[in-house]
Amino acid sequence: MERIADLLLERVAPSGRSARLPLLFVHGMGGGSWYWANYLRASAEAGWEAWALNLRGHHGSRPVPNLGLVGVRDYVQDVRDCLRVLGEVVLVGHSMGGLVAQKVAEAGGVRAAVFLTSAAPRGIVVLRWPVLSRIARYLGPVLFNRPLVPDRATADALIFNMLSPAQRRWAFDQLVPESGRAARELAFGLVGVDPRRLACPLLVVGAERDLITPPVVQRKIAARYRAEYLEMTGNGHMLMLENGWERSSKEILSWADRATRS
Repeated sequence: MERIADLLLERVAPSGRSARLPLLFVHGMGGGSWYWANYLRASAEAGWEAWALNLRGHHGSRPVPNLGLVGVRDYVQDVRDCLRVLGEVVLVGHSMGGLVAQKVAEAGGVRAAVFLTSAAPRGIVVLRWPVLSRIARYLGPVLFNRPLVPDRATADALIFNMLSPAQRRWAFDQLVPESGRAARELAFGLVGVDPRRLACPLLVVGAERDLITPPVVQRKIAARYRAEYLEMTGNGHMLMLENGWERSSKEILSWADRATRS
């Protein structure tokens, strides 16, 4: 584990000296650097220096007095604080971290960016029935800026649907509370991104069996930014933990290599 100011990051370095830019991975709601372990290892084996950030209020990183009040733009600041030390990076954001990555890329300083089963910016409707059917139980934290954590049934149905029962139990135990304010900003499309300002190469990755940020949403994000689009068949929302995670990792690293050499 490494520190950049009061932010905690996991870092895996390649075995030899690398001429490549660093990769910086940004997690989604309630997550942390823990779920990037497969991608971090694969990145280092391919010659990249790979970092995974724990956003503020997650797993001891940048403590906050009231997590429920933290917004997406606060998380954007966390990433930008890392860029001041790491320099230009290839940024990979998953789920909520995908929207954070969009906002970071909007401001520049990113060589290339990957939005992986990403939350959507303002103007793209993300809520679908699988989420709408369960949202009522979380309205209190979402509307009144309190921390929230999904119950096990919701996590299994929407987030971990392509994991084995043992993987689901393990992954659920790693989840930490998330900001109700950030959840509201995602659910109701309150965070705008100006597509004209995203000037770096972009890749959007969707997953065929993702129920929370489904492929139809990912294709709209790609069209909004005129980004390359890749859809992984047989995968759900947590591609980096699912069986066959190597396929998506290989595709992302291959794209990043091409994007940074052009």
